[in-house]
Amino acid sequence: MTPFFSKISVAVRKPFVKIIEKPNPVLYLGAGKAQKVGALLAGCAVNKVLVLTDHFLHTSGLLAPVFESLQAAGMSYIVFDAVRPDPTFDVVDEACKAYADCEAIIAVGGGSVMDTAKAVGASVANNKPAIRMAGLLKVKNRLPLLIAVPTTAGTGSETTVAAVISDPKTHVKKQLLSPKLVPQVAILDPTLTTGLPPAPTAYTALDALTHALEAYTAGYADVQTDRYASVAVKLIYENVNAAVQTPKDLAVREALQEAAFYAGMAFTRTYVGYVHAFAHTIGGRFGVPHGLATAVLLPHIMQFYQDTCKSRFAEIADILGIRDKMDSEAAKAEKLVQSLFALNESLQVPQYFEKFPKAEIESVITAAFHECHGVYPVPKYYTRQQARELMQKVCAQE
Repeated sequence: MTPFFSKISVAVRKPFVKIIEKPNPVLYLGAGKAQKVGALLAGCAVNKVLVLTDHFLHTSGLLAPVFESLQAAGMSYIVFDAVRPDPTFDVVDEACKAYADCEAIIAVGGGSVMDTAKAVGASVANNKPAIRMAGLLKVKNRLPLLIAVPTTAGTGSETTVAAVISDPKTHVKKQLLSPKLVPQVAILDPTLTTGLPPAPTAYTALDALTHALEAYTAGYADVQTDRYASVAVKLIYENVNAAVQTPKDLAVREALQEAAFYAGMAFTRTYVGYVHAFAHTIGGRFGVPHGLATAVLLPHIMQFYQDTCKSRFAEIADILGIRDKMDSEAAKAEKLVQSLFALNESLQVPQYFEKFPKAEIESVITAAFHECHGVYPVPKYYTRQQARELMQKVCAQE
């Protein structure tokens, strides 16, 4: 789709996007809140629950507070721990079998676990395979009670209307998009994130930063989403380096969880942009973790937006205090973009993807344009040559 027709498509979608109600989860925030999940479920008259997680978390002991809480409440539970990064629909189908006669789902983990739990909930509630609900507003029935307990601070999936699942045959990432996918409850307990190693801590935080900046520059942005996004950006800039350097600092970890939550609240109302379109394609095809993919791409694509988003970037620079009093809008915007490159450098983010071969550049561009154009309200459109130049910078270097 050409930029001209993409702009028309986005404009036609805008009023519909704005009128669709996007619910917010009930939020429990603070150290030790995960220990309340058993009492919460008991209060909802739930007798049996599926705990959905990944194998590492299950065997690490990190979920002990959750299990102890369930046991204290006399709750019966089943554990499904086969979720992998970039989850596929066949894993969702297996988890649906484990759900059996459960009445609720607790998702404990990162974005892959959250997205899998949403897809499982959609499948059992609608009595059909999740892959048949990929697309917009195809989830008709409300999910069973879903409690999201993130162990990373990045995806914001605990508050979004989307679940991203890969087709196991084509390796193409598909999105289920529906307000019914928003978890009813989100528990942000920073004690569950302190074991996250430095690199994933940085990458997930930069994924949240991407959500916030893509929301702030989106054509669907409004006063409410601007507020969420700007708070998220400030929290990430102020805390991400500290989280990497002092990983046991609960105040810092909690701040990043808040940031991811607010960024999720923003982008679930505005959609994302080119960073996610390229990251989804590169991640799905070459096994690049999503947070790393967005982290590498973010500064380059914000630099591409810079002339179009000059005033918006200047606002963020003011919020962050990375400008001089007499700076013009253009100077502030430049300083913001350069701060993104500097942030990546301080967090030791790679400059390119070792697993993304140069030979696949054209196919990646085609897939990313297909995802983005006509759907994401980006502030500026890449030509194919401009996208090619970007991909040459971030693909595997010979």
